[in-house]
Amino acid sequence: MKNAIFSFFCFLVLLCECSCARNLPKVYPVVSEASPTITYDVLTPAPMSLPAAAPFPRRRPLIVIDPGHGGKDFGTEAPTATIFKEKNLNLITAKILDGYLKQMGFRTIMTRTTDTFISLDARANLANESQADLFVSLHYNSAPSSQAEGIEVFFYRTDGDKERVASSKKLAESVLRYVIDLTEAKSRGVKHGDLAVIRKTKMPAVLVEGGFMTNNQEMTKLGDPSYIKSIAWGVARGIQVYYNQTRGVPFRSAQSPLEKPLNIKI
Repeated sequence: MKNAIFSFFCFLVLLCECSCARNLPKVYPVVSEASPTITYDVLTPAPMSLPAAAPFPRRRPLIVIDPGHGGKDFGTEAPTATIFKEKNLNLITAKILDGYLKQMGFRTIMTRTTDTFISLDARANLANESQADLFVSLHYNSAPSSQAEGIEVFFYRTDGDKERVASSKKLAESVLRYVIDLTEAKSRGVKHGDLAVIRKTKMPAVLVEGGFMTNNQEMTKLGDPSYIKSIAWGVARGIQVYYNQTRGVPFRSAQSPLEKPLNIKI
């Protein structure tokens, strides 16, 4: 009897399992033909429109302008008109040149701005201590003969600093070229001169002799403000072109100011 009851119980259990199995979903194996590929969506920032970086400004060249003589040192006097003294013409020319160079973008220092005596050593020391890039001394000439005429530019030649000598010569050539072009004066050329202010300065240096005050015809020209302006403009252009050609430094070209009125106070 006990065996019959146990057999019946086992039958019921088996019947329940079969019924449950019929209600389960069929599961099929997944066959992958290739390894799965995983794709990542990478967010990249949009390109940014940045302003171009402003270049560092170049150091603007510093030019020392030296009006020769001054104070008790008159320099040359015109024999027929002693009111015309070289020291005054030098200063007038220097002030005009100073304005032109500033228009072109140069920095400038004048060794004197009034009728003051300045020693030769003090002039050279000012240029050296200022670490100037160029030194330009302005003068007018004299000679025993009243027939001597023309414009000349001096530089100092030495075996000690060949680079400075070469630069000074190029500057002298450039200055003379443009002064002659503008004034149509006689060119007396570029010359070596053992002159204190261009010997004692450490940078390229020239000394300009803008004409002979002992020549009546040239003195007549030197009494004309427009002629003095032509000399100053020629010196400025010569300096500008020297920098453009030898230093690779472009400077804006100031509009020719030869028609502007002369307004210089001494």
